[in-house]
Amino acid sequence: MTGIPFIALLLVQGIAPDITASVDRTRIAVGEQVTLTVEVRVSGGESPRLELPPLDGFSVLGTREAAEVSLQGVDGLMRTAVRALTLQAERPGRLVIGPVRVRVGDRMAATEPLTIVVDSAAAFSATTLGPAARSLLAGAAPPPRADQVALSIVLPERAPRIGEQLDLLLAAWFPRDLRTRLRRPPQLTLQPPQAVWALPPSAPSDVVLSRQVRGRWMDLYAVHQVLFPLTPGRIVVPPSSMTYAVPMSFSFFSSEERYSLTTDSTPLTVLPLPVAGRSEDDQGVVAADLHLDIETTPTEARVGEPVELAVTLRGTGNPSLWPPPVLHLPPAFRSYSGETTTRIGTIEGRVGGTKTFRYMLVSDSAGAFLLPAVRYPYFDSDGGDYRVLTVGARSIVATPGTDPQASRPLPPLLPAGTRPWADRVTGALGLAGWLAIVLLPPTLVWWRRRRRVPVAAPAAAPTEGTRLGDLERQFLKLLTARVADAPAREGAGLVRALQVAGVDRSVALRAVHVRDRLRAARYGPRGVEDLKSLHAELEQVLRSLESERIGRRSRASGLGASLAVLLSFYAVGSAVRAQGMENVTGAEALYRAGALRAAADSFAARAAADTLNPAHWYDLGAALYGSGADGKAVAAWVTAQRLAPRNPVIRHARTLLPPPDAITEDLLAVGPVTPGECALVAAVLWIACWGAVLLSRRRAVAGVLGVLALGAAVFGQFERHRRARPVGVIVSAATPVRAAPYGSASASIVLGPGVAVLVEDEFNGGQWLRVRRPDGVQGWVQAEQVARL
Repeated sequence: MTGIPFIALLLVQGIAPDITASVDRTRIAVGEQVTLTVEVRVSGGESPRLELPPLDGFSVLGTREAAEVSLQGVDGLMRTAVRALTLQAERPGRLVIGPVRVRVGDRMAATEPLTIVVDSAAAFSATTLGPAARSLLAGAAPPPRADQVALSIVLPERAPRIGEQLDLLLAAWFPRDLRTRLRRPPQLTLQPPQAVWALPPSAPSDVVLSRQVRGRWMDLYAVHQVLFPLTPGRIVVPPSSMTYAVPMSFSFFSSEERYSLTTDSTPLTVLPLPVAGRSEDDQGVVAADLHLDIETTPTEARVGEPVELAVTLRGTGNPSLWPPPVLHLPPAFRSYSGETTTRIGTIEGRVGGTKTFRYMLVSDSAGAFLLPAVRYPYFDSDGGDYRVLTVGARSIVATPGTDPQASRPLPPLLPAGTRPWADRVTGALGLAGWLAIVLLPPTLVWWRRRRRVPVAAPAAAPTEGTRLGDLERQFLKLLTARVADAPAREGAGLVRALQVAGVDRSVALRAVHVRDRLRAARYGPRGVEDLKSLHAELEQVLRSLESERIGRRSRASGLGASLAVLLSFYAVGSAVRAQGMENVTGAEALYRAGALRAAADSFAARAAADTLNPAHWYDLGAALYGSGADGKAVAAWVTAQRLAPRNPVIRHARTLLPPPDAITEDLLAVGPVTPGECALVAAVLWIACWGAVLLSRRRAVAGVLGVLALGAAVFGQFERHRRARPVGVIVSAATPVRAAPYGSASASIVLGPGVAVLVEDEFNGGQWLRVRRPDGVQGWVQAEQVARL
């Protein structure tokens, strides 16, 4: 019985689990049933491993699991898991169950063994194997020799179909004189083939049949197992074995001689289901005498309150292989899968039982609704044809439910026009716009530094008059470009005129000094050495004046580009704000009138049409909060706060539904600014940084602005990465986290509305989501029970 799935539990590091095992009866007869109950109590941490003991002498008829989570003081969450096994006694004697063990890392806990007394009036007869096994024995050929031990596999003569019951028997014949010498029964091992569903074998420990073969009595030991083939074609039954020991003498203390026998592998052909008569919605169900029942509890529903829908299949076959029927529910009802119960039994040697599928239906609106007819096609293994079970359509009435808003005041609504535009602007700029913002300012600075006006060098051996004339002409050309008024150029007001033209005062003073030296050199008594020093000084002044002229033009171009970028921000933002400003009052009127579900539907439609408007998401959360859907309200308000993180109304609404734990608080945390706002701030600081480089020579100012731009960009990327996590919010009450993506899988924990999880994977077209949390919780939940951000 190893490998039986159990509810996944979590344990505290260093604390052993508490496990108990009990049975409802300690004395039964052969064929009667007993219930084994295993209960484990642990509190939060690692996942344990449950080890069930071998259940020799019993067959498992059914299992049932349950889990409960409670909060106990400083110890945190206490989880209690119960597993109940229905066992049937197969042989008499004192049968021992246990111990049952559970392991967590290096720690282990175990129960005391349980002893059950199984009574029987006589030794086993052929009736112990049931009618199916007895019919196989009746049709089986006797062993070829009556003086030797024989081992063989007995199969039915008719080839089975997919899903039909296949009885497999391992028969061991012993001569009577040899069998009476055995101190213990032989050990028979029957190996089932692959691609089959195998039920636990039935292995009586005593003789099940005696037969006279060629004048000598032979006794039979047998093992019977029921199989259900899963695929058509040829399958092979692996070799089976038997071991027994024969005493070498009649003394009680004599040694034994051990023998072993092995059968050959036996091929078997499995037939496919016929094609003729198969309907399009056939699910491959094979059964006989199948019945379908559908029951709703209570018969009348209330809006917002659950109704249990139970679909029960009963008949002959393997109930474990029966899939649920396809239900077509009205749009006004939401469906949640519940517990699936399977009970297997035998009737005159044929396996059968019941399987019940449970669903929770919740109505969104009041009225009379029609549940369509349910079809369940199957292949009748007795009749050899296809049949369809049909349950007619029925009506269900949903009356108005109690108003959940009486115990909590409704939060105020936000105007529909309060719409931020920073994130829309960052997206509207595109790759080309951001490349222009990043590359244009440094390109302008580089162009300014590379741009220089070449100054004509004097001739290799000029005359004194030619040299002074060239210098004077170049100097006058630049002065004319700077100061157009001739009297200002010639008089003492040249310094003031150059300053008005944008020349630095120090450069203007040097220009006046060079002008006076030029006049003194031309008209006064100066030597050649004076002309050389005058030429060097004049060349420096000419370069300074030309640099000032280029710098002025570059600064004007840089400022113009910066203003153009900022104006583009404003233009895009204005265009964004101008979109969707129509006045809508229908949903607001429903909200104020108390029709919260209808108002939530209207707000949800607005949010789907305009996903970047925080007012729509906030209003949707307010309507959901008033109607009692706290999990969905949290998801809507977190989305609104991500769009408008500093809005006081939204921040106050978040306090109405505080996070249930620290992990949820971390996963749903929202920063003070959006990534788009960080990007715009970084762009403005970047442009200002290079503008400071153009307008002044103070590198410290430009450095500070550059560091601030980098910090804003890094913070924006951090916020973007935090929001990119696949976070989901549990929206349904008591949502089980199951070990596998199907409704009957065991649940490790139950989460409440508003709990945040990380979504890692999808299954079955997105109907199931694999979730996890940093505290170790992981498993599968239905997608409709999670609102993904």
